[in-house]
Amino acid sequence: MIMKWLITILLCYSLSMSFEVAQAADAPAWGHGPYRMLFEVDSAKPSAWSMTLGAVTHIVHKVGIPPARLEVLAWGPGLQMLLKNAPDAMEINILQMRGVRFVACQTSMRRLHITARQLAPGVSVVAGGMAELMKRHNEGWAEVKM
Repeated sequence: MIMKWLITILLCYSLSMSFEVAQAADAPAWGHGPYRMLFEVDSAKPSAWSMTLGAVTHIVHKVGIPPARLEVLAWGPGLQMLLKNAPDAMEINILQMRGVRFVACQTSMRRLHITARQLAPGVSVVAGGMAELMKRHNEGWAEVKM
């Protein structure tokens, strides 16, 4: 009787260990989420935007939305890439349709004489880029300066 009990316990333990190993093998390298990441871009250099959009696209394809929530914050010269006629406007639009949020700093817009009508469709305007950065930081978002 004790032997059957011991064999049953060992069998259950071995099955539970196998299940845990299988779960660990299925877990993505980046964990289980939820994920919140803010990309901050203050450069109008095409290389900065190419890297940013490439990273965002990679996350969208690998992780998905949800569980990822992604936001790209543009301020200063970086606002140039959120204009309607920007070279990457179509790619930005596609990422917006996938759930990525693009935001422009209103303080920088005033300084650079950019109006909301000049921005690509769907771009949100926040009162201040630094305030948005602090808000997202306090909410636990990861931040990437591009």
